[in-house]
Amino acid sequence: MKSIVLLFWRICIFRSGPDTVPASSTFTAAVILLNALVNIVVQLILGAEQVTLLLAVTLAVVSLAGTGALVWFVMALMGLVNRVQQTITAIFGTDIIVTILTSIAFAVGGSISDTVAVFAITLLTLWSLMIYGFIFHRAMNIHIGFGIAIALFVVIFSVAITQTALGNP
Repeated sequence: MKSIVLLFWRICIFRSGPDTVPASSTFTAAVILLNALVNIVVQLILGAEQVTLLLAVTLAVVSLAGTGALVWFVMALMGLVNRVQQTITAIFGTDIIVTILTSIAFAVGGSISDTVAVFAITLLTLWSLMIYGFIFHRAMNIHIGFGIAIALFVVIFSVAITQTALGNP
């Protein structure tokens, strides 16, 4: 377990790329399920009474499916479908770490001041975009700037897909 967390942490700190992630369907499925579980728990804890279990599950499933489809689309455009599995696993694995850190920042920062919480979450969001950009940079052998641009595209459209699916255009 420690080696798996270390694998994704090394990607988060830009020391390893998605090529170090095992290309295993079972491993990818486990990472996707863990990501969904973490997102559901975070939604239920931080969403208070506004978030039901059904809404949390729907958000997680639609978000993961939208992100996965967009990653596949971008990789297919570049003719790199053979790297999709490792790229998706790297994105969802690092997202678990960032989601947990963001939840902690939200809880701790919110108890100090709302401004501190917003600042910390903004920094973590920017770091998340840099991580995803780094993953695309390494997976597609493109400049890091293009990788970050692709990451921004994927994140924005994934949010748009999720909001549209939930009826919140």
